[in-house]
Amino acid sequence: MNKTDQPVVVSRVSWRDLCPWTIIFRALSPATSITVIVLALAALVLMPIGWMISDTVFLNEELRSDSVLASLIDDNQKPYKRVFRATDPEENSVSLLGARLSGPRMVFTQIVNPFRQLFALPAYATAIDGTDLGHDRWSVRAFLYLLGGCVWTILLWSFAGVGICRVCLLKLTRNEPVGLDDAVEFALDKALTVAAAVGTPLLAIAVMCVPAFFLGLVMGLDLGVLVVGLLWFVVLALGLVMALLLLGLMFGWPLMVASVACEGQNNFDAMTRSYAYVMQRPLQYGLYLLVAMVFGGFCWFVVANVADGAIGLGYWSTSFGTRLAGGDMDRMNVIRDIAPPMGIEDGKSVVVEPSSSLAGGRAMIRMWTWVGRNAAAAFIYGLFWCMISAIYLLLRKDVDDTEMDEIYMVDERRTYELPPLKTDDKGIPQVQKPEPVEELGSGTDVAADDSKH
Repeated sequence: MNKTDQPVVVSRVSWRDLCPWTIIFRALSPATSITVIVLALAALVLMPIGWMISDTVFLNEELRSDSVLASLIDDNQKPYKRVFRATDPEENSVSLLGARLSGPRMVFTQIVNPFRQLFALPAYATAIDGTDLGHDRWSVRAFLYLLGGCVWTILLWSFAGVGICRVCLLKLTRNEPVGLDDAVEFALDKALTVAAAVGTPLLAIAVMCVPAFFLGLVMGLDLGVLVVGLLWFVVLALGLVMALLLLGLMFGWPLMVASVACEGQNNFDAMTRSYAYVMQRPLQYGLYLLVAMVFGGFCWFVVANVADGAIGLGYWSTSFGTRLAGGDMDRMNVIRDIAPPMGIEDGKSVVVEPSSSLAGGRAMIRMWTWVGRNAAAAFIYGLFWCMISAIYLLLRKDVDDTEMDEIYMVDERRTYELPPLKTDDKGIPQVQKPEPVEELGSGTDVAADDSKH
């Protein structure tokens, strides 16, 4: 053996360098922080408000009776319900040891589904029982309802999403905690940039719809159909561009939020960067999303079952007392509003109106249950944005070869001017005490900060 061929003993394996995708697992830590949960919870609580306003302004009873719109209205006014269906075998596609793991996918679907309906409303309305209502589902009212709610969704999640991504990115890159006040301040500063990045492709699609709209007017005449038929290749070209824009937006909008949070760039740079990552690394992106869905789904499976278990055990533990106190086996079902309250009239059991005390108590129980479910759902929404932040760092490394720990920093330092000179009575210069000057610099990255130090 050559003297230089000495045995090498591996004492430690750097999984971060060997398997950089394991950073997705590290996203769990910031997702459990109070700042992330509060931001996600605030968005979940505020999200139904915008949709209810849009419902009140634009919809009528005829539209609310449609099965598709009724389901959409219910999901938008109770956003926590969809993610709790992530533990339902009928709603999922990924199974591990008999458990369905797709909580993050349900978050994605909850946010994206109204936009899909905006571009693809079915032709005819059907009632909840499946019968044909005899009128078109598409209408100006339905379109405006979806448009108003979608604008509200973009603004709300631009604020909450960029704040959550900022918290996660600083934790993953610099291991720095971020307080709620700093996260809210950053989100207020960058929310409109994120909204503009997401809205720019949608605005471009709206502009391309204008010539197609006028061509549709011409097609109202038989001769117009012939004329437009000769120009149909133009319509197909517009449709192709719109399809590509929507494809990149469908999978790239979360990356736009993470891009602004990480780079502090303008809306156009964030949009083009996310489109480049989606188009240039679709396979890597798909694999990262699969890892995130399985890992996040497992985390949500645990949290959702703990939340449901807490609610169920609360009812179970109090049911013994209600049975002994009232002697009514269905008393807990009455409290849960599953069974109606019963009374005795002429020796027969009849349904009676609940008392004001019972109605008020049931309302308070429903309120606390709603709070508990929303708090649990806030975890998976926060984890969704944290894992997107980790995936953004991975894609940035793959495409741009940028180090994983580089991040835009809002540089706030106290600098000192040269101390002023002042002569004393004998003409000897004396150094005066320097006065600190606040300097708010532009963004820089970690590499730049390290070089200065």
